Amino acid sequence: MQWPVRKKSTQSDDRFFSQGNFFTPDRKAQFIAPARPSPHARVTEQYPFRLNTGRIRDQWHTMTRSGLSPRLASHLPEPFVEMHPGDAAAFGLAEGGFARLRSAHGECVLKVVLSQAQRRGSLFAPIHWSEETASSARVGDLVAPAIDPYSGQPEAKATPVMVEPVAFICRGFALSQTSFDPPQGSWWSRVTVRNGHGLLVASNEASARWRDTAQHLFEGMEFAEYMDEPRGVYRAAGFSQGRLVGCTFLGSKETVLSWDAAKSLFESEVLAETSRRVVLSGRPADGIADPGPVICVCHGVSLNAIRALIATGEVVDVTGIGGALKAGTNCGSCLPEPRKILVEERLARN
Repeated sequence: MQWPVRKKSTQSDDRFFSQGNFFTPDRKAQFIAPARPSPHARVTEQYPFRLNTGRIRDQWHTMTRSGLSPRLASHLPEPFVEMHPGDAAAFGLAEGGFARLRSAHGECVLKVVLSQAQRRGSLFAPIHWSEETASSARVGDLVAPAIDPYSGQPEAKATPVMVEPVAFICRGFALSQTSFDPPQGSWWSRVTVRNGHGLLVASNEASARWRDTAQHLFEGMEFAEYMDEPRGVYRAAGFSQGRLVGCTFLGSKETVLSWDAAKSLFESEVLAETSRRVVLSGRPADGIADPGPVICVCHGVSLNAIRALIATGEVVDVTGIGGALKAGTNCGSCLPEPRKILVEERLARN
C-alpha cells in the first residue's frame, strides 16, 4: 500500500499524475524561471574562503541517534575542517593542527585535515557536532542567514570565512566508564566508545590541572600515573578487578600516544597483569597492536590492517581487499578509502 491512502477512500492513489494532471488549481504544471543563482555574499580580503558544509559518511544531523553508536563514531571521531594543502601552507596551517574559522556571523575551532581533493579557496566542515558533543564546533553558527527565495533552503554551502591557526601546548584523550568534563578552557570532542565515554582534547592547561582531574575521576581505584612536567606529559590509568576503567593521556603532538590502541585496551574485558604494567607506556602488549582508525565500519576493518595486507603484495585492488578483509563488501560506502590507501601505498613504494 502506498501513501497517501485517504480516510474512507476505496482505492489508493498509488500512481500520481497518471492522467496528466498536477496538484495545482488548474491541474496544469507551472514552471518558474528564477534568476541566475549566485552566492548571497562575496569573498573578500577579510573572508577569503567559501565554507561548504554537509554530512560525513557515518553520521546524521546532530548525532542524536547515529552518535550513540561506537562503531559509527570510530571512523571520524572529531570535528574537522578539510582544506587544500596549498591553502593551508599559505595560512600557516598543517595536518593535525587546529584552525579557527570565523565568518561575519560566528566562529568555531576545528581540527585541520588536508586533501588534494579539496578545491582551492574552498573549505569543507561537517555539521554534526553540537555544544553537547564538542566545545567549539557548531558549524551552523558560521552560516549566513540567507535563504533561497523559492525553496527556503538556507545557503549553507557558500558563506565567506577566514581561517587562522590555533596553538595548544598539549593534546590527547581520556577514556572513562563515566562521563566527565575536562579542565575549563580546553578544546574537546565527546566520542561514544564501547563500555564508556571518550574525550579527545587539546589544552593550554598545565599538567597539574589534568592530574587533579584524573585523581578525582579514578578515586578509590587501583591508580597509576606518570608525569614529566618539563615536557608537559601526563598519563594516568585506573584499574578495577583487572580491567582498565579509565585513562588520561596528555602531551605534545609528538609525544601523545595512540587513541586507537588505548581504546582497544579500554574495550577489553580483562587485561593481563603484563598489559596493565605497560598501559602508561602506550606500547602494545599481549598481542594487542595499534589498529589505527577504522575504515570499514560494517566489518570493523582498520587502516593498519589494510596497509598490512597491501604490504604483503597479495592484493592489487579493492576487490582483493574485500575478499581478504571484507572491507567494503556490505554497504560499500567506504570503498573510496581503500582505493585511496592503495594509491598512497604505491606512491610510497615508488
